[in-house]
Amino acid sequence: MRDNLVVAKPIHEIVKKLQDGGFTAYIVGGAIRDLMLGREPKDYDISTSATPEEIRAVFGRRQARIIGKRFRLVHVRCGKDIIEISTFRRNPDDTGQIAGKTRQQPVPENMIFRDNEFGTAEEDAWRRDFTVNALFYDPVHDDLIDYTGCGIDDMHAGVVRAIGEAELRFEEDPVRILRALKLVGQYDFTFDAKTEVAVRAHGDLILHAAPSRLSLEMEKILKNAYCDGIFTAFHDYGFLQYCLPYLEANWNSPARTYAMQLLAERNSHVLQGRYRNSISLAMAVIALPFVEAEIGLGRHGKLWTKDYHTAANIRRIIKDVFQPHNMIKRLALSAQSILSFQPDFFNPDKTRSKLLHSQGYGHAREVLMLQNAVLWQDDSMVSTWPRPMPASRRHSRSNQKRSRRRKPQHKK
Repeated sequence: MRDNLVVAKPIHEIVKKLQDGGFTAYIVGGAIRDLMLGREPKDYDISTSATPEEIRAVFGRRQARIIGKRFRLVHVRCGKDIIEISTFRRNPDDTGQIAGKTRQQPVPENMIFRDNEFGTAEEDAWRRDFTVNALFYDPVHDDLIDYTGCGIDDMHAGVVRAIGEAELRFEEDPVRILRALKLVGQYDFTFDAKTEVAVRAHGDLILHAAPSRLSLEMEKILKNAYCDGIFTAFHDYGFLQYCLPYLEANWNSPARTYAMQLLAERNSHVLQGRYRNSISLAMAVIALPFVEAEIGLGRHGKLWTKDYHTAANIRRIIKDVFQPHNMIKRLALSAQSILSFQPDFFNPDKTRSKLLHSQGYGHAREVLMLQNAVLWQDDSMVSTWPRPMPASRRHSRSNQKRSRRRKPQHKK
């Protein structure tokens, strides 16, 4: 556990600029966890006493853009990255209803639908979900602030503890249950006793969360390089039945075991910087064993024979695996394409030239190599199917070929 937190220089400069403008500003959320655990944060969130309009005034309209209606945030452009800045908030005064709207089904009494009331830094900390998520860090003055008094100790102990009454926190926002289990699966944390009881007893509250929000959370999980551990935590605490019922129903099957092996191998490659962090690739890896189980040639690693029903079957199985989430169409189509390529790798005499120049070859090859690492361990695979040429070199070669084909121009 690190006590000296080294923050990326552009983030330090953003916090300093807000402070120089007369506002309080801190780094918040998951970045602090990652820094304390010695991991590279995938992104940084900043929270400040400045309102969205004041944040935009500090950075200028070209660099800062206000987004959202129910929950207004500011996106500040920092080179190629977008840094999200929020204003400190406090717990809302009213819960359980949406002004001017009615819901078709009854919802938990304390469910929050408005969460846009500005507050102080301390109020913002106490409205958060877990103590390890309520730490604020000031990189300018190297000050780690723990308003709850438990966050730093819980980080050192690896404990997920709800702030306040756990059942109430989950009723206010059921997605907090999902995020609690993500902490367990991603960081190998454990629950304190009261939080664990609430997680096990109230997992069905997630059924009240907006489907679009849950689909977004699923995309974040699939992009997470620890998602195999997250799905295992979901299963262990009885939550996977609400999140991915198909995977839960097949948890004891050889297909699920193989899927988690492939996913763990993929995650290892992502952490080593060898693979891109692709959602569609993760979807393909999870679905592949179930496609084999239904339309394959008898056992894992034999894949399947392609016919005119294959594409439709793959598409249907991907949809089944990820129900009830409405995954973005392009991601589902990309996963389908990755899987459709797999049998072609075993007929190189006919397909090699075509595959090497296919747009989806890179991702399809990555899934092939994952299977090879887990199952076949065939050294010839790497030489037969080399890494794709970088896009810049492909374009350069293509331009050279076009130049050679041009007819010389004769001077008049």
